Amino acid sequence: KKRKEEQIHASSTCGKCPLGWLIFNSSCFFFSYTESTTVKKNWHKSREDCIKRGADLVVIDNQQESGRDVWGNGFWIGLTDMESEGTWVWLNNVTEVEQRYWMDGEPNDGHIGEDCGVAVFSNENPWKTRYDGACSQKQLQWICEINQKIQ
Repeated sequence: KKRKEEQIHASSTCGKCPLGWLIFNSSCFFFSYTESTTVKKNWHKSREDCIKRGADLVVIDNQQESGRDVWGNGFWIGLTDMESEGTWVWLNNVTEVEQRYWMDGEPNDGHIGEDCGVAVFSNENPWKTRYDGACSQKQLQWICEINQKIQ
């Protein structure tokens, strides 16, 4: 059975992504719920998990990624304003300037220092997928991203 799963994976990602990761455009994505639907972590622990996998939290850098309905109930993403309040920067050091992807009223810092980005799908407006969450307190699932292997 495991051999069959490996064959299916190899054909679906052409060996460009690790086993269990999904391919989209030029990146491979790991969704934490594929290993456990119950395990949730804070932003820092989620990022540590991605780094252990040779990746980092996802950087949403195009409109197709931003409007994905896979965001579900909320996932940590690689966006933070920890360095400078109100200046949102992706983990690849690109400053976020697009306000249209934030949910209405977000980011709002939530009176408790919400400095980490969350992606969540909304039926009301599928393009407004981001809000800010409390990095250490909030427990969520997460998404890791790496570049595809060049063959």
